[in-house]
Amino acid sequence: MKKPQFPLPKRGKRRVQRRPAATNTYVPVPYVRHGQPTTKNKAHRQRWGRSVQMFMALRGRRLIERLQKDQILPNWEGHTCPRCSTGSLGSLKYFKEKKVWAYRCSHRHCHKMLQPHDYHPIFFLGAGNSQTKLHEQAAVLYAAVAGVSSQAAHLVLDMDHKPVEKDITYGGNWEDAEVDEVDIGKSTDNNIEGDYNTKWEQWGGLVQRGCPSSLRLFKLEPKLTKKRAPGPGPIRKRDWKGIGMKLLANSKVVLHSDGAKAYKLKIPEVIHCNVVHQKKKVKINGKVHWIKPHYTKVYKVKLPNGNLLSVKSGTQIIDRNQALTRKIRSAQFTYWFRYGNMWKATGTMLDFLWNNS
Repeated sequence: MKKPQFPLPKRGKRRVQRRPAATNTYVPVPYVRHGQPTTKNKAHRQRWGRSVQMFMALRGRRLIERLQKDQILPNWEGHTCPRCSTGSLGSLKYFKEKKVWAYRCSHRHCHKMLQPHDYHPIFFLGAGNSQTKLHEQAAVLYAAVAGVSSQAAHLVLDMDHKPVEKDITYGGNWEDAEVDEVDIGKSTDNNIEGDYNTKWEQWGGLVQRGCPSSLRLFKLEPKLTKKRAPGPGPIRKRDWKGIGMKLLANSKVVLHSDGAKAYKLKIPEVIHCNVVHQKKKVKINGKVHWIKPHYTKVYKVKLPNGNLLSVKSGTQIIDRNQALTRKIRSAQFTYWFRYGNMWKATGTMLDFLWNNS
């Protein structure tokens, strides 16, 4: 039994204590009022119903039907043959002479076989040592949508890195390539003593003119700066040396960049041309003059064989935001389905491309 309060409260206080509790009139206002509300991403609790072990164990018809059920592979049965554009493709059959599962064209002048992953935007065919089995490619795709990096996927699956990341090469016949860097953001670390406690996120890009798919992005490690510094400065020589020697050495390429001193590094079979993005102050006969920047400039370079080559220097291609479309789209797709099943989302996307092609 609860003991009575001692001493007893005064009459007014006692009446207030015996009064019923007031109802809460507070109405919470949600931060996201429409669509899917923001929730915590508990990735460790997600289950997609698929695994790398499953795809590595499946073979033949079972593998093809599984990928078609997930909409990763299209069903070619009944469709027009893409080779002759006349006959129609039959049902999926196993051909002993080729040892493959394929669809066969019904036209008498064609009769060619079409494998399920022919004309696929992701999977590819091969012969000899360059052949990569379909179950291995499916495992690589599953690892990619699960977030495994391309640098680690071939180590996890014990296979060559070429099917995981197609090698990008530059030059070969003195083509033009552009390189530049950009500062994305900064953060101040108060645990670092002294004035130089601000870290910057700086990225560099390298692309060959006329080949947007050759775009490579690499993260740089700029020096620490003061809190109010406008930026970390241009790329440093120690960062560019490892990147330039790895990607451009002996590639026969004309490299275009801005006026950063690091790009003046001598690389075998690389001719360097630069432009000026900022006005410069110079002294001529004791008088100060400002020289305007030139964003494009025509250079006449001499090749090792003695021929002259006229090139227009500049970094107009790498500076465009459209060059980052592929990377931005990939990040956007990942953000859209970050709470859902990325494998099913990939299948839905491929099925949409198949039906609208």
